[in-house]
Amino acid sequence: MGNKTGQIQIKNRPESKKVNTAVLKLELTGICLYRLSGQVITKLIIIVSLIFSISAWATDFKDCGQNFYQAQAPDYLDQQILNKSVPLCFNGFATLYSGLSRTPLWSAEHLTRERLYQAEDLPREDSFHSESRLPSAMRAQLSDYKGSGYDRGHLAPNGDMANINQQYDSFSLANIIPQSPENNRYLWRNIESVTRYLTKKHGEAYVITGVVFSGKKLTQLNNRVLIPTHIFKAIYIPATGQAGVYYAPNDETQRIEIISVDELALRSNIDVFPSIEAKAKSTAMPLPVKVGDITDREKQTKPAEDEPLWYLILIEILRWFVDNFLKK
Repeated sequence: MGNKTGQIQIKNRPESKKVNTAVLKLELTGICLYRLSGQVITKLIIIVSLIFSISAWATDFKDCGQNFYQAQAPDYLDQQILNKSVPLCFNGFATLYSGLSRTPLWSAEHLTRERLYQAEDLPREDSFHSESRLPSAMRAQLSDYKGSGYDRGHLAPNGDMANINQQYDSFSLANIIPQSPENNRYLWRNIESVTRYLTKKHGEAYVITGVVFSGKKLTQLNNRVLIPTHIFKAIYIPATGQAGVYYAPNDETQRIEIISVDELALRSNIDVFPSIEAKAKSTAMPLPVKVGDITDREKQTKPAEDEPLWYLILIEILRWFVDNFLKK
């Protein structure tokens, strides 16, 4: 409204309240601390959950217990080895994977004669791949092995796989270790062949193939993947109640030892067959080192099949023809 002089009157604004800056800073700090503490608590909950879940994984093979004798997985005498370990069930085998070494600690198989005959007819198709079920920080990657000078060596070998699903899984880097080329291509290849021979001969075998990290000076691929110092393959034959272990350094020397399950436990803190008898653990069964050590008669492991009926009938007809016409 205007006044008599024609001037516009402007109402005075109410005086602004003075702000106590100290109180404001304290309030803002409290809000930030509250929000920060909430974030920290959330992260702590996630971390604790992961720790407990990883610990639980390390003992859970309930979905693939058929790969172990009496469904009992190897037992670690030193539980620290299980830190960041993850059990993985694959088609045809089971693996305990280490997020610290980014390698498998071992892979377990139940081999049968029938499975290995099927495997003989399966052509090899390489399909190396990282394991997507693992957290990314724990995975080995294909790039870790590139130009390293080490082979990508299987623990559960491709030659044991009876179908394409098993074969594909065997090429997961969760089943692969950095292996000396000489060891992988010659010595260990022979050991795998002999293991298949023993399985065919006796009908079935339980096999644990694993690694040992011995000593304080360990080396890595790409500053990520630990290189095992030793490799082992433990075999248990239910038909004979015998067990033995191939134990070799992961180098070019071609050295190999045959040791008992108990001796392996002393060297690696792993009881690979917890449920077999004490005598089988303490005594190493005689194991051939290469297929050439097996006699020709022993190599004939495939059971003879009955001749087909048509073949037997044909033979009888030929005999009758010879007896009645050619001998007259």
